[in-house]
Amino acid sequence: MAKSASYNVSGNREDLGDIITILEPESTPLTSMANKATASGTFFEVQVDDLSTASFDGVNEGEDVTSFDNKAANRARIGNYVQKFRRTYAVSDIQELVDTAGVASEFANAESKAVREIKRDMEAAFCSSQDRQADSGAGAPYKTRGMFKFLGVGGHPSDIPAFARNVANDTTSPQTETTFNSVLQELYEANGMPGGQLTLIAGPTLKKEISDFARQEGSTTALSFQVTQPAESKKITLSVNFYEGDFGNVAIIPSTLLLRTSGSATIDPDAGLLIDPDYVAIHTLKAESNSELENQGGGRRGFCDVIAGLAVHSPKAHGYFN
Repeated sequence: MAKSASYNVSGNREDLGDIITILEPESTPLTSMANKATASGTFFEVQVDDLSTASFDGVNEGEDVTSFDNKAANRARIGNYVQKFRRTYAVSDIQELVDTAGVASEFANAESKAVREIKRDMEAAFCSSQDRQADSGAGAPYKTRGMFKFLGVGGHPSDIPAFARNVANDTTSPQTETTFNSVLQELYEANGMPGGQLTLIAGPTLKKEISDFARQEGSTTALSFQVTQPAESKKITLSVNFYEGDFGNVAIIPSTLLLRTSGSATIDPDAGLLIDPDYVAIHTLKAESNSELENQGGGRRGFCDVIAGLAVHSPKAHGYFN
């Protein structure tokens, strides 16, 4: 005798949870820490200058002043273009009316996702090695120069004068505390810690290598670390999020958006940007906003966009690992 069962009745309701999970890294440390400025055009510039080498030869008694220095002789401009970032979305009229699990409004959900995506797009561009590009009007849009390019990865840009170019970097892998401190020393010797507080945006492998600085010298096992931990806490912390050294204090923030290729999910886990936040800024021509387009019968459509570029106030103030 045939009977109705859960596996042969077509009218059984689906049990679909009201939670939609998105597991994607969204941290944007460079964009968040940078100073904010307003751009008034597609191209913006900052000025850099330097001091003469220290001299202590002395002056003869009675010697008159007969020659003069031009203190503006080395002043130079470093420029960059803004870049337009855009994410689009569309929801059919029927889908917007359907009762969808986990989503009160499909259009509002699309708007929210676009905002989150565009923030990552900006961070990836600012942390890239792409060079600046003017809009040619023939399919080549404005592009903003990324931080790694400002620091000379792939060659120093010609508009950055020699005295302002990055000198603090290391390409050793794996990174050791000795090589790490060498970069901090190079930065100190070039700048004398003008800000005093640095931030390292580190790829996952670089972050782990820095945590390994606590490993006992010569140890190759995960159990041989030098740690000081209150017994009552009943936990062991083996992560280094702040490094205090002879040549500066460094806050360490992991990131998966360093040195990416546009449209690729491939990351550079060994890369790192050593940033002095006082000497980097985001110049915005058009603030981030959502715009809804006219419904032409098929449903609601819109886009999120922002127009902004990266300004680096002397690449010599920063460092990198790659």
